[in-house]
Amino acid sequence: MSGYVYLIRVGDLYRIGKTDNLEKKIKKLKPDELLTSIMTKEPETLEARLLRKYKSQRIPETGYLKLSKRQIRECKKQFELKGSLPHTLDAEVSITLFASFLLFSLGFFIFNYLNFGFVRSISYSFGMASLPMVILFVTGSFGGYFSEDLSLFSLLTNRIKGLFIAIAMLSMAYLIFNLG
Repeated sequence: MSGYVYLIRVGDLYRIGKTDNLEKKIKKLKPDELLTSIMTKEPETLEARLLRKYKSQRIPETGYLKLSKRQIRECKKQFELKGSLPHTLDAEVSITLFASFLLFSLGFFIFNYLNFGFVRSISYSFGMASLPMVILFVTGSFGGYFSEDLSLFSLLTNRIKGLFIAIAMLSMAYLIFNLG
C-alpha cells in the first residue's frame, strides 16, 4: 500500500518514519522541520533500508538518530531517487534482470571469442544469466535488502519471481544446447 517516508528534525536529533497521512503525522509529532519526504508504493521497505543504514546512529530506546551533516545530505539523496537504495521490491527485481542481461552479454562475447559456436555460446550465456536470479531466489534479495527488514510475504514474492525467471533462463539454455 502506498504511503510516505519522511525525515524530520527535532532539535539536534532526526527521525525517519513512514505514514499513510503525512500532514496528520507532522501535526502529531510537531517537529522543528520536515527535511524531506517521498510518496512510495512500498514505504515499509524504504523506511527499513534507511533505518538499517543509520542504525549505528540510533539513540537507544528511542526512534531518534544523531546524524552528521554528511549523513543528512546522504539520507536526503535517497529521498530524491538519486541514492543507491532501491525504493521498491520491483526495483530490486529490475536490478537483478539488468545484472542477468549484463552476464548474458558478457558470456556471449566470451564464449563466442573462445569459438564455442554461436548456438552453444547463446546456451551457455543463458546459463550464466540465470545466476543473479538464482541468488534472488535463494536470498530473497539481490540489491541489498536484509531479510529482517521485510515481511515474509515480500521476500516470498521476490523469491518466486527469481525462481520462475531462473527456470525460464535455464530451460532456454537447455533447449538451445540440445538443438545445437
